[in-house]
Amino acid sequence: MMSFKRHLMAMGSAIALMTGAAPAFAYKNNAYISQPGDNNSATQDQQGQDNSASVIQSGTGGTSIQTQAAYSSNNTETGTQSGPGPNYLSQTQAGSHNSASVTQYNPTAGSHTNVAVQNQNGNYNSYNTAAISQSGSGNRAYQTQQQSNDDDGVAGYNNVASATQTGNYNVSTQSQSGHDLTASVTQGGNGNVASQTQESYSNTALISQNGSYNVAVQSQSIVPAYADASGNTAKIYQNGYRNHAYQTQAGAAYDVDINSANYALIEQGVGSYNSYNTATQYQGGFSNTAEIFQNGGNNNTATQTQTSNNDLAVISQSGNGNVATQTQH
Repeated sequence: MMSFKRHLMAMGSAIALMTGAAPAFAYKNNAYISQPGDNNSATQDQQGQDNSASVIQSGTGGTSIQTQAAYSSNNTETGTQSGPGPNYLSQTQAGSHNSASVTQYNPTAGSHTNVAVQNQNGNYNSYNTAAISQSGSGNRAYQTQQQSNDDDGVAGYNNVASATQTGNYNVSTQSQSGHDLTASVTQGGNGNVASQTQESYSNTALISQNGSYNVAVQSQSIVPAYADASGNTAKIYQNGYRNHAYQTQAGAAYDVDINSANYALIEQGVGSYNSYNTATQYQGGFSNTAEIFQNGGNNNTATQTQTSNNDLAVISQSGNGNVATQTQH
């Protein structure tokens, strides 16, 4: 009898150990929250793979936080907020092959500031997509795609971040680290600001603004642990007047093998009236190309600086009272 009891106790201990050793992260889960009304709060937290999280809030003062972390991959986060605001939506993902999207739209003209924040970070941060769409005025969009604890210093690859804003006085900020990355911002309206930062090589940055009194800033530079910023492309398109565009492609000035073959383009006045705009570009490296086109209009200013060999700089201006300056050394 004692032997039988001991056998049962051993079986119980084995079952307990098996239960404790179960996977810590879940798979193929779906989470959905719908909140109509004002001042609602929603939180979703998932860990593992092939998970899906979705939240819908309508009204004002909504707050939503979505997190998919800890060795996650192939996950999807979707957030939608409607109403005059102010609403806040945050999405965080760690891992690869993840997708995050935010939609914030304001059905009324007198809307308040909505804020959308997306962070895709962690080891093996690759093939992720982050998208934000906002309508109305005074909105803020912040997107970050980076990587931590990467041995070779090159963080992430094949990630895509995009932001679309319609209205006035909106701000979009994107930050990416790695190679073969794509960042794009599209803004329609006046007084908008778009800022993009990319580190490392073979990246593409694009800003398109349709309106006046807008500002576009792009920077492509090196990762401190991996000093190459070659094969990058940066483009800014602005249509309107009194817009400002700034682009920097930085790196060591005289190294033939790195920081080379970059391309920078600013085009202002795409098919419309174009006056009192400024365009500034800087390139450090080898065999780079910089082009500025200011089409139509008057009193525009274009400035380009290149600091190495075998570079090409082009400025084209049409209209009266324009100023162009180029420096190569």
